[in-house]
Amino acid sequence: MKKFMFVGLIATLLLIVGLLPVMTVGAKQSNASPTLEKITFIHYLKDQDHSKPVWDDTVTDYRFIAGGIRWVTTISYYISTVGMPDYLLTNLEWVKSTLEASSETWDAAVEKEFFGAELFSAPSLTDEPLISGDGKNTVGWDLLEPGIIAVTTIWYNPATKQIVEFDITFNTYYTWGDAEVTPGVMDLQNIATHEFGHNGLADLRPPKDAELTMYYASTFGETKKRTLGVGDELGIKALYEA
Repeated sequence: MKKFMFVGLIATLLLIVGLLPVMTVGAKQSNASPTLEKITFIHYLKDQDHSKPVWDDTVTDYRFIAGGIRWVTTISYYISTVGMPDYLLTNLEWVKSTLEASSETWDAAVEKEFFGAELFSAPSLTDEPLISGDGKNTVGWDLLEPGIIAVTTIWYNPATKQIVEFDITFNTYYTWGDAEVTPGVMDLQNIATHEFGHNGLADLRPPKDAELTMYYASTFGETKKRTLGVGDELGIKALYEA
């Protein structure tokens, strides 16, 4: 009798389990893999403070992201024309060449014989919107809060320590251009070089790091982040030539 009761109990439990809904643990609405994590970097507007000591770009500081996450293949990316200001849409070739120059700055710092490939490939234009977490590396424009110049989001696999996606959004609140031609604009190459550096390197905040590319804040007309400082080069080499 007990045997039949036991069998009946098991059958009832199986029936109940069969009726329960299937749940996916860690699923994201962004269409990103459930195993991925993201980190967001905000590039702030900072007024120049001439009362502080003046440092130079020979400072050797750098910081890795999440203990050293990185790409293991060449980084390809798109430039979205959705939301791009009209004055940039009429100068798409300049936008493309400027962004390529920014990513190439990091590419040139990494020896191919160590990494085994180009770090960045040339960008492509797309008329699809920037959607962070869609598996595509996209650079684009959108209206953000004043005081925020740009935002970069990095998606990575914590199990493998591999970056799988990056997205950069430039704030349309500011006027973008070439500060060497039009002083006072937000220099695209300057800001973009910093943002591309987040493909492995984190922000620097100490005042003595203010001349380095990975310093967390910038201002109008600034162009010093177009080129890498000593710490920037040391960081990208330590990460991709290891």
